[in-house]
Amino acid sequence: MPERKHRAFDKYLEEQFQEHPERVEGFLQTALEEYERDQDEAALLLALRYVVKAKGGMTLLAEKTNIPRESLYRILAPKGNPTLRTFQRILKSFGYVLTFKPL
Repeated sequence: MPERKHRAFDKYLEEQFQEHPERVEGFLQTALEEYERDQDEAALLLALRYVVKAKGGMTLLAEKTNIPRESLYRILAPKGNPTLRTFQRILKSFGYVLTFKPL
């Protein structure tokens, strides 16, 4: 029987986002909708970390946002608490903006 190759979910997502950048938008939108439903901030921050990794990592994000890399690690940690301004800067570095829609 041939040996099965396994890879971690985060590696799979990273590859998917690099090969299909259009999937990032849907992923972020779903993460935000789930946050609106269950208020799980850690899951939303995890989603952002997946995108950061696929988009070049914390060092590149630090350069794009002018936020120190060490601060970004704390901000996007499971118990991180980014300000709205920081959240917007991170999204903008990915090419997205925070928008509002009616309920």
